Amino acid sequence: MNRSTSSQLAGNVLKSLSMGLAGLAVAAGAWAGSPVFSGPSIAKAAAPAQFQGQGFAANTAVTVMVKAPGGASAGYSAVTGAKGELAYTLVATQTGAHVLTITDSGGRALATATVAVLP
Repeated sequence: MNRSTSSQLAGNVLKSLSMGLAGLAVAAGAWAGSPVFSGPSIAKAAAPAQFQGQGFAANTAVTVMVKAPGGASAGYSAVTGAKGELAYTLVATQTGAHVLTITDSGGRALATATVAVLP
């Protein structure tokens, strides 16, 4: 390989690397802005289970949709805090997997958490 070909190859490698890093930065920025909602993976029936969220729009009305194992769903109104934080306490009496989904005023799902409720 001559010097010119070697220089072109090095330039192409650097260009590809910089494009890849730029893509990673864009993906990381998109991920960093996504709301997060989490809590325990296992809870005891009739005992409070605390869930926390962050990254939501500040001071915004949301709905916590709770889907029980049998498929029944119920919605509970909440308002995010000044920093986009959210706290919710679930007290489930039915055992099985419960799915909690935070939705915006248009019904669009923003974040989800699942907890297995045991006897």
